[in-house]
Formats: sequence, structure tokens, C-alpha cells
Amino acid sequence: MFRRLFGSGARARVFLRPGATLSTEVLRAHRARHTPALRERRAGQTTNFIVFSDGTANGDAAAQAMLASAEGDFQATQQWFGGLTPSNLPFYVYADPNAGGAYHLSCAGTDVHVLSDSALAPGFLTAEIVEVFEAALNNGWDCGVTNGESLSRVLAFDRHPEIAGDFNQTEQDWWASGHPDHVNDNSAGDTDQLASGCGDLFLYYLHSQLTFDWPSICSAGGPALGACYRSLTGYDPAQGFRDFIAALSTIDQGGTLALPPSGNPFPVKASRTQ
Repeated sequence: MFRRLFGSGARARVFLRPGATLSTEVLRAHRARHTPALRERRAGQTTNFIVFSDGTANGDAAAQAMLASAEGDFQATQQWFGGLTPSNLPFYVYADPNAGGAYHLSCAGTDVHVLSDSALAPGFLTAEIVEVFEAALNNGWDCGVTNGESLSRVLAFDRHPEIAGDFNQTEQDWWASGHPDHVNDNSAGDTDQLASGCGDLFLYYLHSQLTFDWPSICSAGGPALGACYRSLTGYDPAQGFRDFIAALSTIDQGGTLALPPSGNPFPVKASRTQ
């Protein structure tokens, strides 16, 4: 019933709610083989997903919510990524009260653990679906660092705006910290919420301010968000970051950005910096 996960040296790729943690004991338990919950059971199957409940009422509800949404989210992601179909399907998805959000043990990993919350689970699963497509496309999006983590977040927010509000504070915190350049510096890991807050906003800037559609952004890829910007616009990414900051400065209210619940403030009226 349960498939082997990834080698013992694999490093988990995680998407956590702000303030949530994922214990090393939980990850260690799953590195060699999925460890079933005491009452775990198969909740259902679709074309590309086999979903398991942890056997609790919350787990049952989360599993059913994911079964209802997963194929639509998969198809939307497939369109964003140019019709690509990843290998190693189907996804094996586990409602897991210890997940803290969602995680898998590599960017390409199709064994996914998702929090047992019916309102949030579909959105968190979508982020992990996107990361699997990133790995399959292999054009620079890396789910372990800022560019790939941020793309998986914003595309999940696009499909499931109900989870976006939890992450607005990560954008505010990045701005309040002096808005360092995580567009051209892609060294931060996937659990660095400040870096991901920057990445989310820059991807919104590309999409809603500069009007590039998601398939074009996904196709552009590159080793950092700045490289994606250069591929799309032909301009210097350092200048692109300055223009991005200038645009956000127009919605700065005493050190706090005027963000809508979606977290995407664009388009805004902004002039290009010199």
C-alpha cells in the first residue's frame, strides 16, 4: 500500500504556515519509508492522486477536500508549465496533523504530507504540486530556495486565495527589515519567510504590474528571480529590483505596505527609477 520515499540523505522540502514548525522526528520517521498513522486509511483516488486520511474526522474532511480539488489544480498547473506531465505519478497524499502545512522529501517527490485541515489542505497541496512541476521542467526553478518556493506559493495562492492571507505578514516583515534583495540573491532556503515574502511580491510585480502571464513566467525560469526578469524583459535585473522597490514605496504607509487580503498590491502607479 505504501511506497518507499526517497533516500536517507534527502532533505525535506517544506511549506509551513507562518509560526508552524515541523519536527525533525517527523521527518526522520518518513525518510526511509512512509510511517502510517494508527488509523490511516485510503480515502479515494483520482487520475493523478491517491489520498489517505489519518483516520480522524479532520483527516477525513481534509482528504475529501483534496480529492475534490486536486485534479483541477493539477490541470491548471499543467497549463502554467506548458502541458508538461511529471514522471513518478500518481501523487500519494497523506492528511497529516503533524505536517504544519505541507512537505515532501525532494522537489520531485510525489509523496506529499498535508495538514489535516479541510479549508487549507487543497491550497497547501497545490504548492507541492507546483514544486513537482518545477523539478520536471528543470529550467532553474528550485523549490529549495527563494525562486522556486515563491513561485509555488503564489501559484497556490492564485488557485486558493483562502490561504494567502496567512502569508501577508511575511511580505510586511521583509519590507520592514529593509527589503533586502532576494530577487538577485537566491541563496535563502525554502523556510526563510522574509526571502519568500520578497519573492512573492516580485512575482506579483512581474504578473500584475508588468503583465506577464504565468505560463511565460514559468517558461522563463532562471537561477534567480532576477534572471527570470531579464529573460522576460531584456533589462538589467538590478534595475528591475530598484523599479520594484520604487513601486512598493508608493504604497508604504509609515513603514507598512498597504496590502489587500490576497497579498498582491499590483498594479500600482509607479515611475521607473534611474
